[in-house]
Amino acid sequence: MTRYLAFPLVALSLLAGWQRSAPAAGPEILSVAKIWDQGRHNAFTDLIRWHDKFYCAFREGDGHVGGDGKLRVLESADGQKWEAVALVGEAGIDLRDPKLSITPDDRLMMVAGGSVYEGRTLKGLQPRVTFSKDAREWTPPARVLTEGEWLWRVTWYGGQAYGISYHVGPLEPAEAKAAAEWTVQLFSSKDGLRFEPVAKLAIPGRPSEATVRFLPSGEMVALVRRDGGNRRGWIGRSQPPYRDWSWKETEHQIGGPNFLRLPDGALWAAGRSYPGGAKTVLARMTADGGYEPVLSFPSGGDTSYPGMVWHQGELWMSYYSSHEGKTSIYVARIKVPLEAEKIGSRLEPLVDDHLLDRWSGSARLAVQQPTPREVVLTADAPWEGNTSAYYTVFRDGDLFRMYYRGSHYHEATKEAAHREVACYAESKDGIHWTKPELGLFEFNGSKQNNIVWDHEGTHCFTPFLDANPAAKPEAKYKALTRVRGGLIALQSADGIHWKPMAEKPVITQGAFDSQNLAFWDPHLGKYREYHRAFRTVRDIMTGTSDDFLNWTDPHFLDYRQARPEHLYTNTVRPYPGAEHILIGFPTRFLPKTQQTEPTFMVSRDGTSFLRYDEAVIPTTAPANRDGNRSNYMAWGLVQLPGDPEWSVFAKEAYYTGTGSRLRRFTYRPDGLVALAAGAEGGEAVTRPVIFTGRRLVLNYRTARQGSVHVELQDAEGRPLPGFGATDCQLAAGDALAGEVTWKGGGDLAALAGQPVRLRLVLHAAQVYSLRFSP
Repeated sequence: MTRYLAFPLVALSLLAGWQRSAPAAGPEILSVAKIWDQGRHNAFTDLIRWHDKFYCAFREGDGHVGGDGKLRVLESADGQKWEAVALVGEAGIDLRDPKLSITPDDRLMMVAGGSVYEGRTLKGLQPRVTFSKDAREWTPPARVLTEGEWLWRVTWYGGQAYGISYHVGPLEPAEAKAAAEWTVQLFSSKDGLRFEPVAKLAIPGRPSEATVRFLPSGEMVALVRRDGGNRRGWIGRSQPPYRDWSWKETEHQIGGPNFLRLPDGALWAAGRSYPGGAKTVLARMTADGGYEPVLSFPSGGDTSYPGMVWHQGELWMSYYSSHEGKTSIYVARIKVPLEAEKIGSRLEPLVDDHLLDRWSGSARLAVQQPTPREVVLTADAPWEGNTSAYYTVFRDGDLFRMYYRGSHYHEATKEAAHREVACYAESKDGIHWTKPELGLFEFNGSKQNNIVWDHEGTHCFTPFLDANPAAKPEAKYKALTRVRGGLIALQSADGIHWKPMAEKPVITQGAFDSQNLAFWDPHLGKYREYHRAFRTVRDIMTGTSDDFLNWTDPHFLDYRQARPEHLYTNTVRPYPGAEHILIGFPTRFLPKTQQTEPTFMVSRDGTSFLRYDEAVIPTTAPANRDGNRSNYMAWGLVQLPGDPEWSVFAKEAYYTGTGSRLRRFTYRPDGLVALAAGAEGGEAVTRPVIFTGRRLVLNYRTARQGSVHVELQDAEGRPLPGFGATDCQLAAGDALAGEVTWKGGGDLAALAGQPVRLRLVLHAAQVYSLRFSP
């Protein structure tokens, strides 16, 4: 299935670094519309994108407090027309402050306060959660935490829900209530029902409502309301495991705080502002306590509690207000100028929507399938067999190296024919492979074999050539492999003779019965590892290390709201020639048929991945791929001598015959994903970028009657004179590095160093990558 460019970029789109330069221009309200006023009192909103639709949740009640408040859910396909799809209630309970999130198993989750009132006097409270698979039918509200807590919002990250709950102390008698200190505590949950305390937060002055979000590094940021002392809001930061916090006080009183992180890395917050009468405002937010209201919305009186979503290059915000007499629900669209991305002259493959701001027509991101080529290796030696697996391929100078498990399964007896061993092969051209007699380990009385490792850890022995410039010669090659208790680290000077780097496993949290891998990430300047674990389904965890021995606690990947699927191997690695991007071909396991199929995913931070639905090598690809676990992608993407194409490899013929086979497949360079449009046409506009160089080159392909035109715009989206789409002279056809020119020429030197947008206009065409060059 093709993934269209209507990606839900909510607050968990963690794609860039924290430090930003000063924004160029201020935000602008594009529209404000009332979407609901049918309840007596409509308040406390939240907004989310799920399954390509907007969902707005809020409380309906008789008044601001008291009564049996219910949670209303509205749905909209376009943000203009809204339909009521659910009303959640609980007898005798005032359900308040609904906050929406998306669970790792792709359900909507709504957390709310559950209050008991006697008139307008609060007698008790305890948080509630409810879940839905379709936004229409919701589970009965379930109590979480303990009496007296108020879990205000949760944010999912790494497979866990995090949220700050506040406790106001005794509700009566009045003297005790007035003297009570309010406390706040960070909680986490793996299922949204059972919450565990993480840390008590040392915030004075009656802290209450709080929102937490995450940076690409995994750092947590919190925006907290305070109702005592000077009442100014606080901003906090904490690194995993989120027990130690640093805090800064803002200069503003904040009510109903919410914030999100835009694709350029800037933080934008919204909430209630008090000076001069209550208003709902949008504010710039910084890590050092900065909170600067810059935009007020039509609002007043009883107002605020916004929901925030970034979608199609615009900020969408829900809020409530009584400025028109009756408390009603509103949705605003806001234009927020993004900071320009400094791309310089680096390659930018169009594998994700990171640079894309707006799109229309049939424009879409279309994952590509590689072309099947020849079988390059059959694992049919006596010590190998039909369950040989977990192939690793990499280039080492003029030599290609391959490592894999040797094992065999008796189809008749349904048992293993011999012990598992780790094997080695090599090639000069990546197509014709030899299995050298290494003479290292004995098998059936002989050392004339290609067994490279025969100690504990042969199941998923996964080496790599260490690109760390500080790597020691004796550890030029490194590997992770599974033993009892976790993954051990191995090293080698020549890729053949291996020894452990430590006596005990260096990574212990996970399942590990897969191709667990690690590599040096030159963009991050650290080692990364990706290994198998279990989170409702088979899944992937990751961690980092400076020395390959001491690793951070692993955490699960996020998949930007892709549906949960069983994932075995991951094959994550830096993108060739664009190391600021990570790519992977995770193997999806289909339990009903026991089949497997490689898919594709991409990340800018190593944790949050855009995962495409379509199999890149389907089970119908050549020869014996439709059997039990017969279609795994190898870890390796290489370019063969004299061949511009990219070669990848995938296994076939598992559990049958004398030996599994490894087949080569090829992509056009940068041809993993394409920005594509059909004959009816489509276009996409990038957010502002700052480049260096004089020329723009594209990797593209068109149909015979197709075309690609590029328009250069200023940061505000106005066409630059002489660089309009109708001025573009890019030829139709097929080019790996086709230079874009305009009627006035193609020299872009005068535009280098200043923010520009690219408008790509496509008809029956695909664009794979772009680059500015000298």
